Amino acid sequence: MPLLLSFLVIFITLSCTSSSVDEELDKVIRAHNLKPLEKPTNYNKDKFELGKALFFDRILSGNKDISCSVCHDPRFGTGDCLPLPAGTKGWGECLNRQKDPSRPFIPRNAQDIFFRGHRSFKVLFWDGRVEEKDGLKTPAGSILPDGLESPLSAQALFPITSRDEMRGRRGDTAIDGTINELALIEDEDYRAIWQAIMNRLLSIPEYRDMFKRAYGEREYTISDYANAVALFEEVAFSTPDSPWDRYLKGDKEALSYEAKLGALLFFGKAKCYTCHSGSLFTDQKFHNIGVPQMGPGKDKSGFDYGRYLVTGKDEDKFKFRTPPLRNVAVTGPYFHNGAYNDLKKAILHHLNPEYYLRNYDPYENGIPPELANTLKNDEETINEILKTLDIQPVQLEDYEIDYIVEFLKSLTSPEVYELDKYIPDRVPSGLPALSRF
Repeated sequence: MPLLLSFLVIFITLSCTSSSVDEELDKVIRAHNLKPLEKPTNYNKDKFELGKALFFDRILSGNKDISCSVCHDPRFGTGDCLPLPAGTKGWGECLNRQKDPSRPFIPRNAQDIFFRGHRSFKVLFWDGRVEEKDGLKTPAGSILPDGLESPLSAQALFPITSRDEMRGRRGDTAIDGTINELALIEDEDYRAIWQAIMNRLLSIPEYRDMFKRAYGEREYTISDYANAVALFEEVAFSTPDSPWDRYLKGDKEALSYEAKLGALLFFGKAKCYTCHSGSLFTDQKFHNIGVPQMGPGKDKSGFDYGRYLVTGKDEDKFKFRTPPLRNVAVTGPYFHNGAYNDLKKAILHHLNPEYYLRNYDPYENGIPPELANTLKNDEETINEILKTLDIQPVQLEDYEIDYIVEFLKSLTSPEVYELDKYIPDRVPSGLPALSRF
């Protein structure tokens, strides 16, 4: 066969194969009602600018040393690169960030915040302690302030109340040498904490002007702070120009052939869609996939029982909310305690959770020694975790796993590499903001 004819046959064969895959994928898209996501365009620009300043300003923390952006850094996939965060009194950034030796790691991974303001996102935090279900349900209960516009607004109220994350301890001195007055307030007195934060903000003339431009002339409340931060996060971290979104809009060349095969596996044989469903790739429900217990935990025993801490139901032990997969290629480390820093390893764990739970090696997964030493891999702990395991093993070939990885990479927008554009040159408090690359 002449060489030109051979190339022509190969080209036609590949084209027919790709066309067949597109046809199958179109069926999947229709069956699962998958839609491309969009970026908000109609919003209050002054409110957005206020939210941006607040997101990057360390004045919100008791010791004036940490902002929302330190743990949700736009330069690092809206995370902090670490399995578990270093909260207040920590220093450095990304893999060079260190915690204060006298303080514990924050118990849970600083998850990404992409698309958290989407109208269908109803469950916030790993354990779902903020949830929109017959109204907003939060740790504040009946004292939740009026005027909150979304679950994301409610979520913004709680990191600033956490002693280890942002508020600090009694006796702490802020970086400017002043007494940390936020840390003097009792832990459950949310109203007093929120009012003290608003007092800080409104003592700064530039913030008073920004609140006025965003909301008009009136008294300002913690809900105004929360709504502004939520709006900034919704707009800045909605990144809908991924190859997958372009494919859903009709660009059949947006995905590689391997990514298309990965999509068919994701929504088929691999059964990933049973939890990672919908356009956000999360059912927003709670599952136990056998993640090893590691870190300081959420109680005195050093365990983190996940959803159980909210519901008190034994069947919810070790269950955590399904993370969305938008921009997943840049949002590691993965799982509620950052157990895996490699996307393929995270997938492998899903395929055979008991095996990987029993054989988990923190050092092979890039866990720093101080955190690795907290791993609880004794038989009693493993058996307790397995009691509520609710994911079944799936057998896949290695090349099939690689196809799924390629599909997951297609969920990442090129905009994630340009998010430092939102970092302000300065913030109203005069405290240090992040630097741009």
